[in-house]
Amino acid sequence: MERYTAGKTCCVLAGLAAMLFVASASSSTLREIESFGSNPGHLQMFVHVPRDLPENAPLVVVPHGCFQSAQDVADNSGWVEMADLHDFALVFPQTSKANEPNGGCFRTWQPEHQKRGAGEPLSVRQMITWAVEHHQLDDNRVFIAGMSSGGLLTGVMLATYPDVFAAGAPQSAYPYRCANSYDELKPCAEGARHLPGEAWGDLVLNAYAEFSGVRPRVSIWHGETDPLIAPANLHLQLEQWATAAGVDQDADDVERVGGHVRKRYNNSDGKPVIETYMVQGMGHAIAVDPDGTPGCGVAAPFFVDAGICSAFWIARWFGIAR
Repeated sequence: MERYTAGKTCCVLAGLAAMLFVASASSSTLREIESFGSNPGHLQMFVHVPRDLPENAPLVVVPHGCFQSAQDVADNSGWVEMADLHDFALVFPQTSKANEPNGGCFRTWQPEHQKRGAGEPLSVRQMITWAVEHHQLDDNRVFIAGMSSGGLLTGVMLATYPDVFAAGAPQSAYPYRCANSYDELKPCAEGARHLPGEAWGDLVLNAYAEFSGVRPRVSIWHGETDPLIAPANLHLQLEQWATAAGVDQDADDVERVGGHVRKRYNNSDGKPVIETYMVQGMGHAIAVDPDGTPGCGVAAPFFVDAGICSAFWIARWFGIAR
């Protein structure tokens, strides 16, 4: 990673990912931004900005999963290549084992990191503000997509900052505020916590009760054989986001993409506002397709060649890939 600083030495990044993961076939150069706000969540910020990026380009925020780093996601997911091909900027938030010692996870189950204007959500919001201002990006086209812990952070950000994001894509996650303590992580991961649909939706609606605008569109991805976060969570997330958006849970469109089932759910104007992908045969991972569309990632731990390029199809859902 290349530094983007004016003289300070940075903290040493968590080395766990380097010990646990096989080196990828590519290496994407990220820049670290050391000063981007008050940073109450004590996160690190890395960016990738394509050369000659036009003004008013979109921005995608890509948080990593547990036992990962920003570099892992940049190298393997395909998002860097997508950004270069389709002209958008990337922000990679990164946490550490100093923040969360078990796996270097985002602390999405802790109340202080589930709120607007506090903790990790505010740190990510400050990253977005910095990137938009310094690279003249379009603040109406800001998106977020993450897997596992990053997928849970995606849900937190969509709920707490619906005025910031146009759309988001939680992958291998469970509903926002399912877990509110460490002890609640296990039943949530197992898909064993059940609330009435209205109650799931209210958790989102109450995260920023003053909001009265159009809610971000949501693309929900899950591996069919995920052993860590049960596939039942795809349906629980659908229940939450559909209730919050005021749409029913009967799919308006069902088709196969790359052999996997995609369902779409329309609003009263007939426009899709939620979609789900159940990726057949995939466990707890991001779906990549190294032999498919150019820039569709590489196979590595937690990045599975599933014959479908999640970065591409999510970018299409965001409206920023051609």
